[in-house]
Amino acid sequence: MESLKLPARPVIEMDRKKIGPKAKQHMGALLAAFANTKPEQIVESLHSQKYHVFDVGAEKITLDLDDFIIGFDAKDGYAYSQRDSLIVFISTSRNREMMARGLVKDLARRLQTLRKEQGYNPTDVLSCAHVLDLDPESLEMAKEKSKDLAFLVRVKTVDFDSAPQTKDDDIDGQKIRIWIE
Repeated sequence: MESLKLPARPVIEMDRKKIGPKAKQHMGALLAAFANTKPEQIVESLHSQKYHVFDVGAEKITLDLDDFIIGFDAKDGYAYSQRDSLIVFISTSRNREMMARGLVKDLARRLQTLRKEQGYNPTDVLSCAHVLDLDPESLEMAKEKSKDLAFLVRVKTVDFDSAPQTKDDDIDGQKIRIWIE
């Protein structure tokens, strides 16, 4: 998995029904050796040789590919979904660009609702949308994406400083004031 640069880590278990006859009285030592071996090391050995050898005291126990139950899990910072033979990994970390896009879409939804409440025709390009009381980080992101916001709401400009009147709204628990004209 490392060589493929996948955001996954192997999850390996021994199939105890199959290894019992091979391990016999060394089962405890084999389980300890297994617990002290990195899963990646076992996978690499199984991939290249189709078996893995465990040192248990003076004995060596060789387990074949069939003696293991092999799966995977997503590495930290990733999630995955699996359906049939298709597996998709996605990063769970948020970056500034994604947060800015989400904020603009949230603002646009609220402004479009206000626009509809005020009875404006959806095809009309209005003069200005007003967004007030954003926190400093959100304000900076919204200003960076103000052209996108203006396009989504069908206005010529977006003002973040003042408004002739306002309607109170809420974005993720943050109280804001908006207006459109």
